[in-house]
Amino acid sequence: MREQLADTTFLLPAIIFIVLFIIWPIIQSLALSFFRWDGVGPWKFIGLYNYEKMFTRDKYFYLALKNTVLFAVVTTIGEMSIGLVLAILIDLGIRGWKFFRFVFFLPVALSQVAISLLWVRIYARNGLINRLLEILHLESLHHVWLGDARYALWCVCLVSIWQYGGWHMIFFLAGMQNIDSQIYESAKMDGATTMRRIFSFTLPLLKNVFFIIITLSLILGFKNFDLVYVLTTGGPAHATEVLATQMYQHAFDVHHYGYASVIGVIMVVVALIFSIFYIRLTGYRKEIAEL
Repeated sequence: MREQLADTTFLLPAIIFIVLFIIWPIIQSLALSFFRWDGVGPWKFIGLYNYEKMFTRDKYFYLALKNTVLFAVVTTIGEMSIGLVLAILIDLGIRGWKFFRFVFFLPVALSQVAISLLWVRIYARNGLINRLLEILHLESLHHVWLGDARYALWCVCLVSIWQYGGWHMIFFLAGMQNIDSQIYESAKMDGATTMRRIFSFTLPLLKNVFFIIITLSLILGFKNFDLVYVLTTGGPAHATEVLATQMYQHAFDVHHYGYASVIGVIMVVVALIFSIFYIRLTGYRKEIAEL
């Protein structure tokens, strides 16, 4: 009991922090979803009205949900693919790998607002992309990239992939460093090529790293707000509207805090569904139980 008391004492500050700043706000947000509140007066109980309004009368909710899912999936696949390729190249010991590791991780350390403002200029009518197209005599491909509903969401996804590819690289590098070097030495002695070693040993042994990265990336993708808001504010014509920007607009633009809470609840539920589905698909929970 004395040991358990000591453990609990050390954990108490973290428990208090989680309860006050995570669990209690979630409970409060769930409760507020059944009320109408403008941020000033008393809460007015309206039952399931906010949920009924969202599912039957809000024509932008399903568009925002689709964009959120698309953004989360595309950025997860893109960031993970780039991070894996970079990690493999660095793990193979290419010349100057320390410099490249620093350069590729640098965007992760920068603020999303700063990154967004940089890419607003790159995507502008007279920005870097259109200037490069002029140099290549491809003026017909000129676009106001963030102002075109066909390309705006893909442009936002590209910025996220560019920024967080290095974040995934660090995860993969950490996983690769934990692989026993004798495995590679044995495979090399048996005549296995570099590509064969990567596909037969490296990737299968990184299964748990893939699980962590995919789960975290999907959750972060569903929560993304700064990038979309600074780049497009959800436009043009709601083409890049995601659940986070829609929640912000309902809460702070029109002061419908109850309805904004409903959107927050849906974001949590969808993120949980993706996480549970992936856990069951990969059998990761079963492996942990066996350990």
